[in-house]
Amino acid sequence: MSKDVLTSIASDVKYTRALHLSDEDNEKPLRLMCAGDLFFELYEQSQKNADLDKAIAAYDTATKLTPDGYECQAELHGQLGLALVHRFEYFSNIADIDNAIFTLECSLMLTPYGHADKPGRLTNLGNSFSGHFEHSGDLIDVDKAISAHEQAVHLTPDGHANKPSHLNNLGNSFLSRFECSGDLIDAISAHEHAVHLTPDGHANKPMYLSNLGNSFLSRFKHSGDLIHVDKAISVHEQAVHLTPDGHANKPGCLNNLGSSFLRRFEGSGDLIDVDKAISAHKQAVHLTPDGHANKPGCLNNLGNSSLGHFQCLGDLIDIDKAISAHEQAVHLTPDGHVDKPSCLCNLGISFSCHFEHSGDLVDVDKAISHFQSAAICSTGPLSVRFRAALTWVHLASRVHTSSSSALQGYSVVFDLLPQVAWLGQTILAWHRELSSMGNVASEAAATAISAGKYDTALEWLEQGRSIVWSQLLDLRTPVDAICEKEPGLADDLVRVSQALEHVGSHDASTQDLSPQLNQDLSIEQVAQGHRRLAEEWERLVKRARAILGFEDFLRPKKLGQLCSAANAGPVVVVNVHKQHCNALVLMPGLDEVMHIPLHGFSYEKGQELCQSLNRLLSNAGVHVQDLRGPRLVATHQDRSFQHVLLILWSCIVKPVLDGLAFSVSSSLLGGSSSYLVWCATGPLVFLPIHAAGIYDKSAPGDNISDYVVSSYTPTLNAIINATQSRELLQKFQGLLAISLPNTPKQSLLPNTTMEMTHIKHHALDKFVVYPLEGSVASVKSVIEGMESRSWVHLACHAVQNRVEPTKSAFCLHDRHLELSTIITKQFLNANFAFLSVCQTATGDEKLSEEAAYLAAGLLLAGYRGVIATMWSINDEDAPVIMDCVYSELFSDAEPDSTKAALALHHAVKHLHEMKGDKGDLAFLSWVPFIHVGV
Repeated sequence: MSKDVLTSIASDVKYTRALHLSDEDNEKPLRLMCAGDLFFELYEQSQKNADLDKAIAAYDTATKLTPDGYECQAELHGQLGLALVHRFEYFSNIADIDNAIFTLECSLMLTPYGHADKPGRLTNLGNSFSGHFEHSGDLIDVDKAISAHEQAVHLTPDGHANKPSHLNNLGNSFLSRFECSGDLIDAISAHEHAVHLTPDGHANKPMYLSNLGNSFLSRFKHSGDLIHVDKAISVHEQAVHLTPDGHANKPGCLNNLGSSFLRRFEGSGDLIDVDKAISAHKQAVHLTPDGHANKPGCLNNLGNSSLGHFQCLGDLIDIDKAISAHEQAVHLTPDGHVDKPSCLCNLGISFSCHFEHSGDLVDVDKAISHFQSAAICSTGPLSVRFRAALTWVHLASRVHTSSSSALQGYSVVFDLLPQVAWLGQTILAWHRELSSMGNVASEAAATAISAGKYDTALEWLEQGRSIVWSQLLDLRTPVDAICEKEPGLADDLVRVSQALEHVGSHDASTQDLSPQLNQDLSIEQVAQGHRRLAEEWERLVKRARAILGFEDFLRPKKLGQLCSAANAGPVVVVNVHKQHCNALVLMPGLDEVMHIPLHGFSYEKGQELCQSLNRLLSNAGVHVQDLRGPRLVATHQDRSFQHVLLILWSCIVKPVLDGLAFSVSSSLLGGSSSYLVWCATGPLVFLPIHAAGIYDKSAPGDNISDYVVSSYTPTLNAIINATQSRELLQKFQGLLAISLPNTPKQSLLPNTTMEMTHIKHHALDKFVVYPLEGSVASVKSVIEGMESRSWVHLACHAVQNRVEPTKSAFCLHDRHLELSTIITKQFLNANFAFLSVCQTATGDEKLSEEAAYLAAGLLLAGYRGVIATMWSINDEDAPVIMDCVYSELFSDAEPDSTKAALALHHAVKHLHEMKGDKGDLAFLSWVPFIHVGV
C-alpha cells in the first residue's frame, strides 16, 4: 500500500474521530486542525480537489468551535485562508477568495505586533489580495496587497532569511499596479533590493533576478529606452547562469531572456539579438515538459522570434518555422484559455507574412481563418479579439472579390464595440485609441453599401463612428441605472468585465517565476477558470437584459430604433470613404433607408476642400485674433470660397435634394420651410454643407437655403435623445446670459455687452433673464446657473484642444469650463444654448468621426438644440445674428426653442444680405453660424 493511500486513510480516521467528539470537548478544534493539516498535505501531494475540500471543511469547523483566546486561533484562521485561496485558484469562485481574505485578516488581527509570524501572515494576506486583483482588475486590491507586503518588509529585520522573499512579493505587486497605472519605479526598487539582500548561491536568487528583469523589460516597453532592455538582458543572463540544469525554473529563465533579446531586436534591428532570442526560446521549449502549462507560451515566443528573423532576412525557412511553432502553440492551448486569441493572432500574422512573400491565396485564407477564430473566442482580452476582427476585415477586403467575409467580420467588430466601451476606459483613452483606428465605421458602411445592405450600413455608421458619445448617451451612469432596478448586478458586471480583460492583459512573452499557490495547475485547469469567468459574464448580461428598459443592454441599435431620428423631418447621413461616397436618408414615417449615391464626390475631394477652407481661414487671420473673430484681410482668391460652396452644392446637396424630390421652399413665397438634418462623416464634418450653393448668380433654387432649413447632429442617437427629452420638458425656467467682454489673459470682446443689451430688450418684462457678467461669471456660478435655467447664452472666448478634445473649453473669468466637466452633468432643465463664441462646432481632424466639439458636448449634457459656429466669428457679426434670433424666439407668449433653427436661418439670411457674397470676407462672416440638434 502506497504512502499516499496510508496518509489518506489516516486523515479520514483522524477527521472522523474528531467529528465524533463533543463540541464542548476542548480537544476537538485541535484534532480537527490536525486532520485538516493532513488533508492539506495530501492535497499538495495528489492535487485532488476532494482532499482540499475536506481540509477546508475541517479547518472551517474548527474555527467555529474555537473559543476566543485559544492559542492556535490565529494559526487556524491562517490555514483556512490559505486553503480557500488554493481552491479559488482552481475554480475562480469569488466567494472563496473573499472568505480567504476575511479569515486571513482575522488571523492577522489575532497575531500580536512583534510576533515572529506577523510578517508571514501579512505576506499571505498580500498574496490573497493579489489573487483577488488578478480576477477583479480593481486597483484597490493591488493597493491593499502592496500595503500588506510593505508592512511585511518593514517588520522583517535586515539579514532575515525571509526579507528578500517579502521584497520580491512587494515588487511583483508594484509590477501588477504598473501594468494598470504606469507605476514602475517602486517595483524595480523592491526587486533590486530583494536581489541585493540575497547571497549568491541562494536557491531563490535566480527567481528574484528574473522578476527584476521582467520589471526592466516592462519599463523598456513603456519608455522605449534601450538602456532598460539592456538591463533586462543582463539580469536575465545572470538568472539563467545561476539556475542549474534540470531546475524547474530553467525554461522560464531562458524564455524571459529570449523575450528580452527579441524586444531589443525590435528596437535596434540587430540580427545578433534575434539569433540569441531564437536560441534561448528553443532551449525553453526543449526543457519544458509536454503538458506543462507554459509550453504553449514558449512555443508562441519561439514563433515570434522566428518571424522576426524572417522579416529581417526574408528566408522562407524562418517563416515556415514560425508557422510551425505558432501552430503547435494554438494546438496546445485549450479553447477557453485567455491566451488562445493571442496565439491565433500570431499564427494569423505568420500566414499573412507568408502571403506577402508568396502571393499564395491559400496563405491569406488561412490567416483570415485564424483572425476570425481569435475574434469570436469567448474568452481573452476584448482588445485582442477586437483587433483580430479588424485585421480579418482588412485582409478580406483586400484579397476577396466577394464581400461576404468582410461583412461577417465587420458584424463581429460592431458586436464587440459596446463590450469594449463598457470596460470603463477613460474618454481620453478612447479618443487616443480611435485616432489610430481611422475610419473603420465609414469603411464598414461603404462595404455594406456596395453589397446593397443600406440598413446595415446605417447601423454600423451610427454605432462605430461615435462610440464614445453613444456610450455616454446610452449609459451615462450604467452602474447607478441598473442598481436602481437590481442592486448589486451592476457592480458584478463591472467586476467581471474588468476581470475578463485583466486576466488576459499580462505579458505572455515573459513568465513570473515567483512561487505560485497552485503552480502545478494544468493549462486545461487554467482554461476552465477562464471559461467560468466568461460564463458568469454571459449570465450577468442575460440578467441585465431581463430588466425593463435594458432589453438591448450592450447590443447595437437596429434600424427600427434609429428611424425615430426622422420624426421631425428627413435626416441625411453622408458617408465619405475612399471606396465611394453615399447619402443614407431616413424619412418620416418610413422604416427603411433611402440610398442616394454621390458619384461626383470623393474622399480626396473632401480633403482638398478642407485644405482650401483652412487656407482661406488662415489667410483671413482667423487663428491670430485681437477680437472674438478674424481681422479680415483681403486675399487674392476672391472666388475660392465660392468654389468650396459650389462643389458642396453640385456634388452633395443638389443630388440629395433631387433624390428627395425637394422643390424650392414655399417660404420664398411666404409659406413654411422644410427642415433637413445633416449627419456628416470624414472630411465633410469640417465643411459648411448648410451654405452650399451657387453664389455668382441670383436665380432662385441655386443654393440650399432656397429649399430647406438646415441643422446638424453628431449622431442619430443624439437627435433621438434630444427629441425624447424635449417631449418631457417643463415650462421655460429662464435664460442664463453670460458675457465676458474682458476675460483675464484673453483679448477684448466689446460687443458681448451689446449682446446682453439685445437679450434684455427682447425679453422685456415677459421672460426672466439671469445675467452673469465679467468677474461674476466663474465656473461655479455658470454651472449652478445652467443647472437651474432652461436656456444659456455664452458670449465669451472658447478654445479647442486638439490633443485632448474633451479639454476643449469656454474661457470664463476664473478658469476654463472644460467639455469633460460639462458632459458629466445632467442639466434637468436644459433646453437651448446659444454659443456666441469662437470655433464651437468643429473637432479634431484625426477624430472627425467623434463629434468632440463643444456644441455636441452640450447636447450630451441635456440641451436639445444649440446654435454654434464652425470657426471664429467677427465680434461685430455676433450681435446681428443674436438680435435676429432672440427677436423671433421671444415673439410668442412662451419662448419656443424648436424655432431656433428657423430663427437662425432668417438671421443668417439677414447678415448675408448685409455682407453680400462678393469675396471671401463676406462668406467668412455669415457662413460659420449653424444649428445643432432639434
